[in-house]
Amino acid sequence: MLADDCAPSHAVSLAEALSYAHSYAESLSRMVAEGKPDADKAAHLAQGIRNMLCAAADDLDALDDTQEVIDAVADIQSLSDAQLFSVITDTPTSEIS
Repeated sequence: MLADDCAPSHAVSLAEALSYAHSYAESLSRMVAEGKPDADKAAHLAQGIRNMLCAAADDLDALDDTQEVIDAVADIQSLSDAQLFSVITDTPTSEIS
């Protein structure tokens, strides 16, 4: 499976995680603005924000991997026929010590 096959689901998941984090942050902000802080609820909301940001970071990593595949394909497509033939048929040279 190509990495870009999963990109749409990672993008949706990223948007959902950020939406939840934003919602939790708004709840925390509202609690503080109302002057009725609840330490347990605040800790729960802060942990929820942290969890959603970690989930978002995972989705960003997957999307970065997808971008690397897209860039590699673009690099290959930009090769001339002669360059592509050369890349396929030339034996890599490496020094063996």
